[in-house]
Amino acid sequence: MARVRSPNYPAVSLKTAIEQVQKVYAKEGTHKASPEVVAKALGYGGLNGASLTSISALKKYGLLEEVGSKQLKITQEALVILVDPADSVERAKAIQAAAFGPTLFAELRKEYGSTAPSDDNLRAYLLKRGFNQGAVAAPIRAYRETLELVSESLNVYSGEVEEPNPDGDIVEKIERAFSPSAPLKSPPLKPPVSGHEVASFPVATDNVIRLVATGPLSKKSVETLIKHLQLGLDVGVYPDDEEETES
Repeated sequence: MARVRSPNYPAVSLKTAIEQVQKVYAKEGTHKASPEVVAKALGYGGLNGASLTSISALKKYGLLEEVGSKQLKITQEALVILVDPADSVERAKAIQAAAFGPTLFAELRKEYGSTAPSDDNLRAYLLKRGFNQGAVAAPIRAYRETLELVSESLNVYSGEVEEPNPDGDIVEKIERAFSPSAPLKSPPLKPPVSGHEVASFPVATDNVIRLVATGPLSKKSVETLIKHLQLGLDVGVYPDDEEETES
């Protein structure tokens, strides 16, 4: 009887993969290296089943890439994740891109959105995809831990340090944080006053954005506000003008 083979998937979560690629960066920086050298940087004695599995996972997440003649190096996306500050928009985007780089994880997000279903639901999906019954626990665990990292990166960026919630809808969290208010008629600009409207910005016909602060404005607070708004754009929270017109 033919042995049932499970489709390829990252053997580890993105969080573990980032920890592993950090080891490569610490040893080799952005230089290219042979797979044998990369395996040793990861802590293995050389190329074997375990080291090849780790290297494969890093490649699936887009953290390692092949260059030249059978050489490897960390990718630009991996570098952004490793060296950018935790509140970097680029880092948050790089983590999201890496998280759903693996084909299986991209399929799961397409099937279920940003909310992970129950383990039973995931198990049934994977079995129908041809996974061996004894091999479904690992990808489920890796996927959940990866979603937790995505959620954590967005929460840290927005200043909300929360316990990871694998069952939470990540997109819904961002929508709640960045959802635009209904169009408001705004009075003339007022001087900055704590807890009051400090600015109003006409952005479209019959649409004025009002800025209300509960404390004194500073350069840092304005920069943080800009980051929040930019992340909302990056993750596609705000509809296009055509969508707004149709609704």
